[in-house]
Amino acid sequence: FSVIPYFKIETSVIEEAYYYEDYSKYADRMCSLLEWEEKPSFAFGLESIFNLNKFVFSLDFSAKIPMRSGSMLDSDYWTDGMKFNYSINENYLDKGFSVKTGFAYSFDFSVFSFKPLIQFSYSFISFNAKNGYGWYGGSAHSSDGNVHSWDSPYAHYYPDGKYHLAGVDYENQTFSILTGFDFSKILFKKWRTGIGFLIAPFTYAYAKDHHLGKSSNFYSEDFIYIWFKNFQVNLKNDFIISERFSVNSVLEGNFILLTKGKNHRNGELNQQQGGFSYKGFKATVGFCVSF
Repeated sequence: FSVIPYFKIETSVIEEAYYYEDYSKYADRMCSLLEWEEKPSFAFGLESIFNLNKFVFSLDFSAKIPMRSGSMLDSDYWTDGMKFNYSINENYLDKGFSVKTGFAYSFDFSVFSFKPLIQFSYSFISFNAKNGYGWYGGSAHSSDGNVHSWDSPYAHYYPDGKYHLAGVDYENQTFSILTGFDFSKILFKKWRTGIGFLIAPFTYAYAKDHHLGKSSNFYSEDFIYIWFKNFQVNLKNDFIISERFSVNSVLEGNFILLTKGKNHRNGELNQQQGGFSYKGFKATVGFCVSF
């Protein structure tokens, strides 16, 4: 039995896409892309590992620290793919936590060990967007009443200051079932290193955003079922102090490819589809105590 308190730094981007209406000939084209950054976020966690002969059971919980964290980006696209609106907000991490549990079986050989495993993962995160500014080239904002690129001289710039642009608050819940392997090897007497790879046959993502504009105040929900598009890869190093104590480090990348799903606006099914993607990198340092 082992307990590992740890500290984690994460940088990531969550993307939410909107597509043109299903009945439109442009239904497969993106009309809006919203991005929430974690650059960076900090978390504390605790992992418990139970060993029974060759079987390994793990339970992990972590919680993030509320803080300013990167930017919230909002882009609108015309039917030909031209970006005509672009705004930037300060992004604030409101709440975030994750729970993971896993089962593995260890095949131990003289020079390495190999563990096939299955993992169940749940995460929640929410952001608040504030103090926005941006460039608007839509016909309602441009100087000549036509649609122009956001960086055109005809586009209107709304500065940060007296008139803040309204941002988009966001929350996301993701549940994944992952399977994969861990491979580890003792390089020296006090140093064990390893790699791991996981793929999720199934991931469910629920996302809710709240558009805060005075003239366009609404909330939108996405219900996304993701099959075989969620990948994790990690590199682990354990520095063994004694039989009971060690220092652990993990570098991890997680990628969920953009996937479409149903979208509801103010609780009613929308004619537009929504989309969700995620890419993130994590660095973790922990102190392991074995009993």
